[in-house]
Amino acid sequence: MGRRLVRLDLPLLGATVALVGLGTLAVASSTMEGPGTAGLWRMQLIWLLIAGIGAVVVVTVDYRLWAGMALVLHGVVLLLLVAVLFFGREVGGNRSWLDFGAVRVQPSELAKWTTCLTLAYYLARRVRESLGLRQMIEMTLLAGAPLVLTAMQPDMGTALIFLPIFLAALLMGGVRWKVILGILLVGLLLAPVGWFLLKDYQKERIFTVFDPERDPAGFGYQVRQSKIAIGSGQLTGKGLFQGTQSQLNFLPAQHTDFILSVLAEELGFLGVLFVLALYYLVFERGIAAALSSQDRLGSYICMLVVAWIVGQMAVNVGMVLGRLPTIGVPLPLLSYGGSSLVSTLAGIALIVNVRSRRFVN
Repeated sequence: MGRRLVRLDLPLLGATVALVGLGTLAVASSTMEGPGTAGLWRMQLIWLLIAGIGAVVVVTVDYRLWAGMALVLHGVVLLLLVAVLFFGREVGGNRSWLDFGAVRVQPSELAKWTTCLTLAYYLARRVRESLGLRQMIEMTLLAGAPLVLTAMQPDMGTALIFLPIFLAALLMGGVRWKVILGILLVGLLLAPVGWFLLKDYQKERIFTVFDPERDPAGFGYQVRQSKIAIGSGQLTGKGLFQGTQSQLNFLPAQHTDFILSVLAEELGFLGVLFVLALYYLVFERGIAAALSSQDRLGSYICMLVVAWIVGQMAVNVGMVLGRLPTIGVPLPLLSYGGSSLVSTLAGIALIVNVRSRRFVN
């Protein structure tokens, strides 16, 4: 038992537990007085229990066995994403959830986990040192399928998170920076075409980034209230459960997309620095696990999970600060949401899995 504990990455586990704990407190604070949200923190605890059990299962089973099932798991999740388009429940303008009795699942969140696992498995099995055109096309299909199906919901925020996973996979596959920059350039050139596919409210959110005062009572309201909450927290914050923006329900989506604004108001600048330091520790331990892995598969898994969580965190922070459009991306481990919590903890469990088996044949 002692040897198993030594093999586990205790700093990574400690940082993860601290982030989840802070998130649960912030969810409780931001939903205590809200209409229809009172008691959501209890549901978050239930999801935390489910996610914890799932993480233990992921850690227990050798990551090479998970990789061997990657294509099957990815295929199942893709079928769920197709089912969402026909039978999904619509919330907030997005048809992203499937109801299984009393349980509501968001398959696009699970797809992040299976995409990381599938791309890592694909990269580890390749024979050539660098990716050829055929391999790049196949990887594009593997990552592009969940991206396109998620964008059709239309959940553009979640769809965006598949891009850093895909780009990280290309880099680890030996694709040169020039090719990556070329792909990004083509994406920019095709952006005008994508603009016409966006709905009017999505276009307004983009306009708001460049002109925050464009619609202060409408599409700009969320970002405006977020900045007020962040600024009012000052250095040390107002204290837990004392934030006026959250307690008086001025801040929309305060327990999901804008949970960082709640923490900034209640814990202040120093509290946000502590949160970012915890994220940094998660990322650093993920990279350390990749470097110490005994095989390429373990390294790829760790780096892709890090790319996923880093990318999602960066998008959420940019959104909260008004530097990116409000596109509905939760903050990993902190925001309310069962599917997000389950998938993120399962991703971190893969890192712990790889790290704990670095000396095991």
